[in-house]
Amino acid sequence: MINGWHRDTPQVLAQNWPVLSRGAYAQDSSVRTQVADYRCEIEAGNVYVSPGDLLFGDRDGVLSVPAALVEEVTEKALEKVRGEKTVRKAIEGGMSATDAFAKFGIL
Repeated sequence: MINGWHRDTPQVLAQNWPVLSRGAYAQDSSVRTQVADYRCEIEAGNVYVSPGDLLFGDRDGVLSVPAALVEEVTEKALEKVRGEKTVRKAIEGGMSATDAFAKFGIL
């Protein structure tokens, strides 16, 4: 995770290397940055992230799960995905999204 900008996005994506940052910026950082610390708590976007926390990110944003909650959050997320798959199958089978939500309580 970078509390700043990254560059070379196509190459990073081609290497399947996850980078969570504020965005892309093409200027070389070698003359203006240095590693100040690592494996320490940081603040990014008013969220504190500590070593051991789970970070999940995509183009839409980043989710930080505190280390103490990783197991519980993972179990609940997998349960929700299973429910969403059931709803998707129902909708693909002809049920309206309104009826699916009324029946399953999720979309």
